[in-house]
Amino acid sequence: MYDCVEKDRGNRSQRERRLFMKRDKRKVRRKQRTQLSDSMMKTAFIFGGGLVVAVLGLVAFSVATGRGQSKNIKASGGIDYAVSKLEVWEGEEIPSADTFLYDNTRSLVQESRYLVAPEVRTGDQDVAILMQLEDGTIRTENAVLSVRERVLHYELGSETTAQELLGRGFEEAEVSKPLTEFAEIGSFPLTVTVNGREREFTLIVQDTVAPVVTFQDDLSFYLNQKLTVMDFVKSCEDMSPVEYRFAEQPSTAEKGVQVASLIVTDAAGNSTTIDLEYMVDGDGEPPEIKGVGDMQTIAGIPVYYLRGVTAEDEGDGGEVDVTVKEPENFSIRKPGTYEITFTAEDKVGNVGEKTAKLTVLPAISDVSKLKSEDIYRIGDYIIEDLKKTNDFKDKKAFARAIYTYVQSHMFYSDNKDILDWQHAAVIAIYNGFGDCRNYYAYSRLLLTCADIENMTVEKEKTAEWQNAHYWNLIKINGAWYHFDTTPRFDVSDFFMWTDAQMDNYSARNDNCFNRDKSLYPPTPK
Repeated sequence: MYDCVEKDRGNRSQRERRLFMKRDKRKVRRKQRTQLSDSMMKTAFIFGGGLVVAVLGLVAFSVATGRGQSKNIKASGGIDYAVSKLEVWEGEEIPSADTFLYDNTRSLVQESRYLVAPEVRTGDQDVAILMQLEDGTIRTENAVLSVRERVLHYELGSETTAQELLGRGFEEAEVSKPLTEFAEIGSFPLTVTVNGREREFTLIVQDTVAPVVTFQDDLSFYLNQKLTVMDFVKSCEDMSPVEYRFAEQPSTAEKGVQVASLIVTDAAGNSTTIDLEYMVDGDGEPPEIKGVGDMQTIAGIPVYYLRGVTAEDEGDGGEVDVTVKEPENFSIRKPGTYEITFTAEDKVGNVGEKTAKLTVLPAISDVSKLKSEDIYRIGDYIIEDLKKTNDFKDKKAFARAIYTYVQSHMFYSDNKDILDWQHAAVIAIYNGFGDCRNYYAYSRLLLTCADIENMTVEKEKTAEWQNAHYWNLIKINGAWYHFDTTPRFDVSDFFMWTDAQMDNYSARNDNCFNRDKSLYPPTPK
């Protein structure tokens, strides 16, 4: 019995040892699994933390620009936590990964980082947002970070606003200057304010639209006509200056339908090419020159040859310019008779020609030989010379120029000539001096040649010993005014005086402007 008990004890001890060994093995395996699990978790966080670059900033940007979006979140799985695209402006900090999160998913994310830090450059770039959710889940979402240049491109003359150029989310944007005020191509600084924050932009004003050309209604030309682009072009619409040129010079050497290629290019480089059909027909007749006649003047006094001279051409459908050529040995200061040539050329190249004799008289003593038309040619020469150096906006300005010219080209001296006013004017022009009658006559000649309506005023003497006096009345803008170029010691400017001014001065100076007012129109009061 003892043996059985001992034997049973021995068997039980072996079983117990085996049980303990199994238990120990299980403990080891659990410990190993626990260590492996801890190691894997630590490795995951270490791996995530080692790869992520945390760049903070601009959390509120998506809200301020309207790009923050909202989703109804019910569960932590099967949803997007971050927006697909986020925009920032060049020069601003790269936003933190947290900025990509939707407003109502941000609370579900314990930590967010970029998997790889974005580059600091303009344009679109793909980014990966690594997130650790509240429940410990690791999640990655892809998005696009767009860094926009601070540049706006504005089409010159368009109705586009800065808000439209900036895009969605900038409806409340304000600019420092309306875009419509930029009228030239180029780059200009522009301040844009959004939600109280100012940003400096560059506005590039450009013209990308080709010119729009309207052509002449009648594209019919003559044989051998010298064509220019303006023979084809009626008008052109473009926001910048335009240049025209032919691909090849159009020909008019043959009759019939021809084709010209016109290239139109604006200052911005936009170009368009138009093929135009035109008709070539015949003409052959030179312009007809009219109004040419023999002329006279006094040595030293030039004349305007083209007074009353015109040229017409049936083929050109109207007047043609006339040019004048003097002989090679001509001198206005040298008495003699010269042949003056008048020439007119039409578009085809037909030339019309006429000649006239110009007699240059030797001395002012020959002034009575001048005819009325000769004297008006002398006045026309002075008026045309004034036009070359002045751009008269109205007749008042023209009259003032004549007033100044007469006073600056002669001085007062008793003359007592008894010739008519036209010859008195020539004497004043030749001598450079004269009395009131010469001043009046000189003025009358120039006013008449300038097509300014005028009339003569003569002083009415109240005593035999009083001197005579002459001056002019001129009509400007429908009203008459006094125009007296004769200078006086106390007043030298009687330009466009009224009756009241003249009468007031006259009363203080021996009735020098006394006149029969019934003979003359009244001036404004």
